[in-house]
Amino acid sequence: MFSVRMRAEKNKKHISGAENLVEKTKIQTIVSGLVDRALSHEKGEPDLINITVETLKIPIKKVTSLPLILTNVENETEGKKLARKLLLELGIPALCIEKSISLLEKGPAIGENMRGAIIMDLKGNRLETDKVRGIRVSRMDITEEAANELFNALSVSGLSSYFTNISEALILATKVESVKGTIAELCWSDDPSYTAGYVASQKMGYIRIPHLKKKGDPFGGRVFFVNNIDHGKYITEMEQTPVLVTKFRGIIELFGKK
Repeated sequence: MFSVRMRAEKNKKHISGAENLVEKTKIQTIVSGLVDRALSHEKGEPDLINITVETLKIPIKKVTSLPLILTNVENETEGKKLARKLLLELGIPALCIEKSISLLEKGPAIGENMRGAIIMDLKGNRLETDKVRGIRVSRMDITEEAANELFNALSVSGLSSYFTNISEALILATKVESVKGTIAELCWSDDPSYTAGYVASQKMGYIRIPHLKKKGDPFGGRVFFVNNIDHGKYITEMEQTPVLVTKFRGIIELFGKK
């Protein structure tokens, strides 16, 4: 198996990224698709596309996805209210919640989006070594069977058009929450046209919130709330251990939850 990863940027600013775990026979097809994706991103045509193809040297960790929980909010104010409530229920201090939301609203990398994620402890300290790059969760994918289960479930819920967004986020959140020391994750997209985000945890699952920012807002990112981690081991597992989602745990709809 190989890890195939794409990163695209323009004027040294991150535009998009994606990755897959694939067999040798599928490498060319996957690479072509990733290049097409980089060239057609809503943030514009990149001036640099980096493709990495690497043999997996660490055994693949096979996992079941977090359950996907759908919520319904009318706007970003309601969405952030719900996110705050969920994070408080998960034991994240209010100070950390407000700091993380503020960072994602304003651009956590000195007013710009980060390529990776923020790591925040329960005192509100940022633990990532590089405050611009952040921590890059990498080497992950979903099996075709599990992806089909997810697509069919999203189709029933009227969300099949968001399959790529939801699938990639669910895979990432599932890996993040499988790593010891992670309590929860807060994320919303930095794509201007996509307003959705989520709160994820082993305790509650992947809770999708359709509005966590206004349409057209170019800022977003993700924050991992952690406790008692071995910093080096934590980052190594996030960035190096390959994870394959082999089963989709299903959808729960919580319409009207505020």
